[in-house]
Order: sequence, then C-alpha cells, then structure tokens
Amino acid sequence: MNIHQQLEKNPTLLAPLAGWSDSIFRRICKRAGAGWVFTEMVSSDGVFRQQKKTLDYVGFSNAERPISIQIYGAHPEVMARAAERLAVFQPDGLDLNFGCPVKKVVRTGGGAALLRDPERMCQIVRAVIGVTDIPVTAKIRSGWAEDRAVELALALEESGIQALIVHGRTRQMQFRGTADWESIARVKSALTIPVIGNGDIRCAEDAERMMRETGCDGVMIGRGAQGNPWIFSQIRARMAGLPVPPPPSLTEIEETLLEHAQLLVMRDGELRAMYQMRKHLVCYLRGKPLFNHFRQALVTSTSLQELRTNLSAYAKAREQAVQNGGTVSE
Repeated sequence: MNIHQQLEKNPTLLAPLAGWSDSIFRRICKRAGAGWVFTEMVSSDGVFRQQKKTLDYVGFSNAERPISIQIYGAHPEVMARAAERLAVFQPDGLDLNFGCPVKKVVRTGGGAALLRDPERMCQIVRAVIGVTDIPVTAKIRSGWAEDRAVELALALEESGIQALIVHGRTRQMQFRGTADWESIARVKSALTIPVIGNGDIRCAEDAERMMRETGCDGVMIGRGAQGNPWIFSQIRARMAGLPVPPPPSLTEIEETLLEHAQLLVMRDGELRAMYQMRKHLVCYLRGKPLFNHFRQALVTSTSLQELRTNLSAYAKAREQAVQNGGTVSE
C-alpha cells in the first residue's frame, strides 16, 4: 500500500476501537466512505501463541481493504514474531499501538506505557520492520503526562515507520478534556512522513478544521463513527469541496441497524448477537425522537424478529405523533 497515495485518494481512517471495529462494523464503515480501516488492537503475545480468540480479531474480507492490523506489546522479539505470523493474513499494513491508555494494557508494559520508554519503543519498531515487507505505522498519544509528541515522533520516524497517527491527548488525560490539535501540528511540521490526526472529530466540519489547522495528511475517526458510519462520506465530500450529504433519515438508520444485527446473527448466533447489538443500537438511535420511550424494549430484544417488531412499533409511534400534530421529540 502506498500510504501517500491512499491518503490523497481518501484521507479518512476508521480507528482500531476495541470492542467496536470488528469486521462487520468495518465493512459498514467502508461502504459509507471510510478510506482505510484498522482492526481492533490485538495482543502480540496472543498472536505469537496463536490463541484462537486473538486470531479471530484479525480476520477480514477483501471488501475491507486497505486494512491494517494493530498490535501491541512490550517485547521487541515477541512483537516481531507476531508480525511474522500476521503476514499470512496479507494485511495492507501493520500498526503498532503505543498509545492505549487502558490499565490492563499499560500494566503489561505495552500501549501508552511505552511513551515513557522511547528506546524500547524504537527497538520494537526496528524489530518488526526487520521481519516484514508490510508497511509499518504507529499510533501514539502526545505523551504520558506531558507533551513529548515531537520528540517521540522524530524517534519513530528515524526508526523507519512509514506513517504516524497522533492522538492529541496524554495518557493521563485518558479521554477527558479536549484533544490538543496544536500538538499534532507540531508533529506534522517536524516529520517528513505522513501524519494522521486523531481526537475530537465528531463531524465533517471538525475534520476539515483539523486538517486546516494542523496540516495533517489524514484524519482518524474513533468515537465519532460509533452509530454514525455516514461521517466518512460527509468528510470526503467536504474535503472535495462538494455538497455534504445530509444526515441519514431514521429509516436509513434503522435499515443499517437491522443489517448490522443480521450480520452479527449470521456470525455469532441470535442471543450473543442481540447482546452485542445493545451498544450499537444505542449509538445509532441516541437523541432520536421518542427513543427514550422505546429504549428499554429495543435494547432487550432477544431475537432479530423481536428487534424488527420493536423498531416497527417505534416507527409507528413517531408517525402517530406527527399525525396527531404533536412535536416529535425525545
């Protein structure tokens, strides 16, 4: 994959959201306009040991390309061996996670813990690059407790990565506060490789502003895509100077939601799929008219048919409210 050409063609990326960006969600986002998608973060140790649960996370279809598999770990040799094993899946890229703030990841010495150990971080990069021809990228936060983004970014570029994703928060911030886009701008000014900005992009206007203010080559969307895969086509249109597509209608949202549920049922069986759909359903319909009145029934649906029935009742209630001349609101 030529990263420069890919970003010029489509500068939107779907983030490696743990528990969210599985193959089904990635396909939905690709169809909605995402240019480059990432798998959920997977453990290098799990890959190295060929644990089935870990390997299940990295399977993908050609419809998802270009796609990068994201891995994390603290040991250069294990990360390199994992990269060798992942090569059989023929991903378009391998992304090294140096930014995950979650405690169980940090306790292993991986993720954001490596922001405090740049030398080990670079050893990991060199070890992985040494065993694969697949393009290697990295994702960082701006630092552990204070901004060290430029220092870290320069070290990673020197180690050989082909692109860098920067989330404009420190590890201490977790997901609180406001992402520091100026930190992303400083990294972009310091590096020659492509820089992708990440953090607080909720709409097409946010993406355009980030690219304008930071000069970054692309934007990675995480939480902003939850329940809203249409954000990718809206960003692409705005970047191209075309009219931004209007938000999807409730009918279109419900059709996508049902398709998402049906694909989960086909893969995981009905009970498990309906449980997994709860978080997606809330994101698809949050803030929509009368949703709070139907939320309990919808999220506790135990079969695809029950979900269809509850969505139909929800749609009829909205229609009835309009016919009665009332204001359809939350």
